[in-house]
Amino acid sequence: MLRKPFAHFSVALFLSVFQSIGIFAQLPYTEELYTTRSELDINYGSATNYAGNEVQLFVDLYKPVGDANLHRPLIVLVHGGAWIGGNRNDNDIQNLAPHFASRGFVVASISYRLGFHPSPAGGSNTITCTAVTNEANCVYPADSNEVVRAIYRGMQDVKGAIRFMKGRAELDSVCRENVYLAGVSAGGFNSLAAAFLDVPSEKPASAYALSNAPGPSATLNYCHAFFNSTGAPINRSRPDLGSIDGTIALNGQDAKVKGVANFFGATLGNLFLSSDGAAPLLYLFHQTSDVVVNCSTAPILSDMSYNCLDPFGFLGCSHIWNMPRSSGSCTLNAWAASSLNANDVFNAIVDNGSPNCLQDPAGHSILAPSIRVDEISTFFAQRINDTENTSCQSLLNISPSAEKNLYILYSEGSLQVICAQNVIDCSSYDLSGRRIHLNESWENQTLSIPINALNKGSYFSIITFSNGKKQLIRWNV
Repeated sequence: MLRKPFAHFSVALFLSVFQSIGIFAQLPYTEELYTTRSELDINYGSATNYAGNEVQLFVDLYKPVGDANLHRPLIVLVHGGAWIGGNRNDNDIQNLAPHFASRGFVVASISYRLGFHPSPAGGSNTITCTAVTNEANCVYPADSNEVVRAIYRGMQDVKGAIRFMKGRAELDSVCRENVYLAGVSAGGFNSLAAAFLDVPSEKPASAYALSNAPGPSATLNYCHAFFNSTGAPINRSRPDLGSIDGTIALNGQDAKVKGVANFFGATLGNLFLSSDGAAPLLYLFHQTSDVVVNCSTAPILSDMSYNCLDPFGFLGCSHIWNMPRSSGSCTLNAWAASSLNANDVFNAIVDNGSPNCLQDPAGHSILAPSIRVDEISTFFAQRINDTENTSCQSLLNISPSAEKNLYILYSEGSLQVICAQNVIDCSSYDLSGRRIHLNESWENQTLSIPINALNKGSYFSIITFSNGKKQLIRWNV
């Protein structure tokens, strides 16, 4: 590349060069400032399901458009569906994801392993019990171990997704230390376990090797088709499910999070009694009228099964046996009060009476999702701020004392950056944080960034110098 002195450029425009620490002023992540875009169907790994078959798992990403933040907070969303249904694009997720992304979060909505061995006693008569569909019949478990194992597998998948996202933090402009979780219903169970089941001694007995699961009645054989490919074998053995971390994305990252939001999920025991490090923030949303997951402590689905769906058995709606007892947000709030710092728990529980079969909207729903996101983002904001100030910049290795003596000039379809130090690397991004490959080139203290093929807009680049320091610059086309 032919180097030219400063005075020889035909068109020269000095662009504002931001100090490294100043460009990241993004807080408090509580206002909707941005439009959003999505990146869908990204494979984050695979794992063996309840029937011994390999399942591919995916994540959908939602990102803000128009910010130049290189270390955004990440929130992982986990859908509900009683471990037999739901998906990473369902209504609850769509009611949450855009509100977080527009505040400057990167949002990862994940799939996880679904299904468990169904009941050998059969389910409801779907001809006379019209409230229950074939797929809903698959919620009848062979025994309570099956539900515990489903939660454990879901927890492993959530942890794998977190490690996967941390492994690609630079690609998504995410701070690895600023990761949060939010789970809905079954996803709340999975998320609470991923956040708080963090020492091996908390592994439940049901997650170890067990005797074979009993086979389903002929009326529930169709359940396997919902979770396995056509013709796939169904293995009823129940091996040890492995470590609490699972096997997905073992890339050297950890699965720790700074906070978790629970939407009418629960735990199967008190997970606050032991912890590997600082406890995450805990946001609890529940309605006391919930008939699916009791806000206090009761078997999962017991209120719906015994009080709502044909309590006298006239219509052939069978009661749902074998569900384990779970402790919802009301109990969790009481446990947390004696185990966690009071400022680390946000109680958003709606006290609207006892479980109510006739409530409209149903008690097992998110009231005013945008308000819930306001509460969560405000609750998490201070920890995001503290983490950003102490951890995120060092992770990116961009120092406030990095080289600032730069001149940026337009010339012949490219930017010419004249530096006081030798350049050894440069990477460029659009304002959504997406890497753009511009074939940047450099010779000693002069960097060339081709821009003639770019659309109009704002961009930024990270320059690495021979002394190991980095400098962020922002420029326009």
